[in-house]
Formats: sequence, structure tokens, C-alpha cells
Amino acid sequence: MKRTLLALLLFIPLVNAQSITITPYGDGYATVEIEMPVDDYTTQVTSSLLGDHYEDIFVIDENGNPLEYSINGNEITITVQNSQIVKIIYSTPDLMNKEGLIWTLSLKSEAPVDVILPEEADLVDMSDSPLEIHGNKITMPAGEVQISFILQDLEDQKTVQDIATNTDKDLTKIILPLGGLLALLVLGIALWKR
Repeated sequence: MKRTLLALLLFIPLVNAQSITITPYGDGYATVEIEMPVDDYTTQVTSSLLGDHYEDIFVIDENGNPLEYSINGNEITITVQNSQIVKIIYSTPDLMNKEGLIWTLSLKSEAPVDVILPEEADLVDMSDSPLEIHGNKITMPAGEVQISFILQDLEDQKTVQDIATNTDKDLTKIILPLGGLLALLVLGIALWKR
């Protein structure tokens, strides 16, 4: 029995992900994409998933073909068929936390992680120096990863701009009559002193 189990484990290697990409959103969810190579003659691979709750899971090969999988705890086992690369894509609410206006993405990874922040995000803090920053994509080293950011809601920005525009219009309505009244007052005083 032990030999059979050992032989089976040889055909189901635990694979470290080649690349991990996480995209956080303002609704508290993050999309995780794990891409890993498949060794020749491998029939199944197993990988750890980030988080505890997984939604909208897609497991595909390099051509976009769906692959069979099973999840046990936080590990996913995939039947790879003739695949060279396996991609696992899912959403989870477990990586995001919000305090006040600040969102924080927190995770622990054994591989470097690419974090793609939303376009309207302002970076507040990072747990470590990034390996690379390119636009809104931040590559963090393996280990404990924390990235804090604030999302500038475009709807809120429009409201603030509308308030500022209306305030300017209201001030113009007040300042012009006051300026005219002041001019008349100065002219009246000048005429009175004559």
C-alpha cells in the first residue's frame, strides 16, 4: 500500500507557480492568476491557492482549453493531459482588507507576485521594496506581501468638480454685484467731497 501511494505521489508533483498575478478591485475581491509550467510525462500537478474562498474558477491550458481539476482545502490538483502550461484563474475576497479609505492586499507567496492596481489607485504603502514597477503593475518579492492603496472613485471626483464649479458660479454672482456696489460707493464719496 505504501509503495502504491509513493508511486502515485511521484506522478502528482507539488509545483511552485512560475508566475502569480493579482488584480485587486474596489469591491473587496481580487482576481488571482497562477501560471505554471508542466514537466514532460506529468499527468497531474498540484498547486496551493491563495485565500480560503474561491469563486469563478477557470483552469485552462496554454491554448485556452479547459482542464479537469479538484480542490482539497487550499490545494488544487489538475489533470494536465498534454499541456505545457497550466493557468488557474479565480476570484477571492480573502486577500483584501479595508480600513477607512485604505485598501490593503495581504498574502504570503513562495514566488514573486505581480500586483496590478486599478488605474484610479494611489499607492500608500508596501511591505517591502518592489522588484519592479511598470505603470500600475508592481512586482513584489516572495514572502509576506502587503500593498496599501486608496481608490479615487471617479463618481466622487465628478461630484467634487461639480461642487467646485457651482461654487465658482455662485461666487461670481455675489462678487460682481458687490464690485458694482463698491464702485458706486467710491464714486458717490468722490462726488460728495467736491
